[in-house]
Amino acid sequence: MAGLKENFDKVASANRLELVGKLAFVVGVLFAIIGGIWGGKAEPTNDWVVLILIIAGILIGLLNITAKEAPVVLVAIMALLILSIWGNNTEAFGPVLHLSQGLGENVKGVVDCFAILMAPAAIIISIKAVIAAASPGD
Repeated sequence: MAGLKENFDKVASANRLELVGKLAFVVGVLFAIIGGIWGGKAEPTNDWVVLILIIAGILIGLLNITAKEAPVVLVAIMALLILSIWGNNTEAFGPVLHLSQGLGENVKGVVDCFAILMAPAAIIISIKAVIAAASPGD
């Protein structure tokens, strides 16, 4: 009976961590969208939004992505970070800005917030991938 309780506790603990990871992703995405629009500029202006995005990104990197998923996720994050950096310094968002200056600034803000969300996750996922590649076994 004690073994069954230990197994149940392990499963319940794993489910809680999985739930925390999923909630961190949902909260991060919502804050990225709201923070990007709320800032009203091409960058988030609220320090609390940035802090929440960074914490959510850390939790996403720690809890949501396995070493097997890392290559695909890292390529997507790399594309997002490049768009965030390159898009603000070139005319990548030009068509949206020509349509509406406010809408263009909000789109740039949302992309920047997603980059802030995913940058800490990318660092953690990269470290996890390197550790998995360096470990003996499969």
